[in-house]
Amino acid sequence: RDGGPGPLRPLSDAFEPEDVPLLEACCAQLEGKTERQKNPHPKGSLARAAWVCARLGGWTGYYGKPGPIVMLEGWLEFQAMKRGAKLMIPGGDL
Repeated sequence: RDGGPGPLRPLSDAFEPEDVPLLEACCAQLEGKTERQKNPHPKGSLARAAWVCARLGGWTGYYGKPGPIVMLEGWLEFQAMKRGAKLMIPGGDL
């Protein structure tokens, strides 16, 4: 979740290519004004997407790292947003 000491995993390990615009839009909305509330991970990395899911799950960026329940809640929120976005696209398959 935090990028770890090894090489960064690509976003494609867990997300579809069409998820990228929604992830980046969420990231832009969720970033705050302080350094601790900005996503420190590079675009296209799984760590960046995990940060977005953590924020969607209620993590503030303070008080330690997000736990598995927060991560799950954020991922579920992202999936709901994705379904909602597909409803807005004419001919979008569900």
